[in-house]
Amino acid sequence: MSADNEKIQRLISIAKLYYLENMTQSEIAKIVGVSRPLISKFLTEARELGLVKIEINDILKDNIQESRSEELSKKYSLKDVYIVPSSSNKNLNDQIFMDHSLEYIFNQYKNSEVLGVGWGNTIGGIVERIDNRERYIFSGTAVPLIGNAPVSHRNYHTNELIRMLSEKTSLISKYLYLPFLCSSHSEKEMFLKTENLKEIIDLWNKIDCSVIQIRNFPSVPDLATEARFGKVLQEEKAVGMFLSYYFDIDGNILKGENDFSIQIPLESLKSNKKVIGIINKRVNPLAVIGALKTKVFTHIVIDSDVASLI
Repeated sequence: MSADNEKIQRLISIAKLYYLENMTQSEIAKIVGVSRPLISKFLTEARELGLVKIEINDILKDNIQESRSEELSKKYSLKDVYIVPSSSNKNLNDQIFMDHSLEYIFNQYKNSEVLGVGWGNTIGGIVERIDNRERYIFSGTAVPLIGNAPVSHRNYHTNELIRMLSEKTSLISKYLYLPFLCSSHSEKEMFLKTENLKEIIDLWNKIDCSVIQIRNFPSVPDLATEARFGKVLQEEKAVGMFLSYYFDIDGNILKGENDFSIQIPLESLKSNKKVIGIINKRVNPLAVIGALKTKVFTHIVIDSDVASLI
C-alpha cells in the first residue's frame, strides 16, 4: 500500500471512530497514540478530502432555494433553474458544483440524439469529473459549438473536449477542424464552403441539448476582443459573454466590424430544445442578468451565492 493510501485509510479509520462509534477526540487520541489536536486536524482533513460527508436537512433553506428557483424561472422565462449549494472552501466548492452540473446535464440529455458542447474551464472540469463517477452510457452525437481557440488552455480547444467526452461515454464525436476566428470575411466564406463545416452546421440545427458556460467580461483568455470589436465592448458596456458572443446588461448581443468568428449562429442556438447555461461562483451577477436577458438559455445551473444576488 502506498504512503498516500495508508494516510487515507488512517483518516477513514479515525473518522469512523468519531462519527460512527461516537468516540471523543481524546479517546481516539489514546487509541491512535497521538495528541487530541492532531485528531481534530485529521478529522478536518478527512472532510476536506471528501472522505466524510455531513448532511443537514435544512428544510427552511431547501424551501428558500426552491422558491428562488421558481422566482428566477418566472422572471427570465426559463424552463428550469438548478441551484447548487455553495461552499466556503474554493476547491471543494468547484468539485461540488461540477459534480452537480454533470449529473444535471446528463439527466437533461437523456433520450436525446445530439449534444452541443461549448468551452471554458468549468466545462472542461465537468468533462474531467466523469473520471470520478460511474461511466455514463448514452447514445447520440457530441458536437462542438465553436471552433478552436489559439490559446494554450486545453479547455478552449473544443475538439479536445469532444474527444475526452466521447472516450468517457458512448457519444459519437464530431470535430470542427477550424479556428474560431477567421482573419477576414472572405476567409470565413471560404471555410463555410468546406464539407467539415457544412456537416457541423447541419448538426447545429439538430441539437437537442447544448451546454454553455456563462463568463464575465473582461475575462481570461481575452479571445482577441480588441482586434474583433475595437472599442465597442467598452463603449457599449459589455458585462459578459458565452461562447464568443458578448452582451450588455440588457441582453443585447454586441457586434464588431472585424468579428469573423466561427460558432453556432444565434438563431440555430435559440432553436435548440434545451440550452443549459453553466454559472459558477465567480460569475458576476451583472453577467448572469445580461445573459438571461438574451433569451438564449432555457435552463441554468447556478451557484447559490450568485443566485441570491440576481
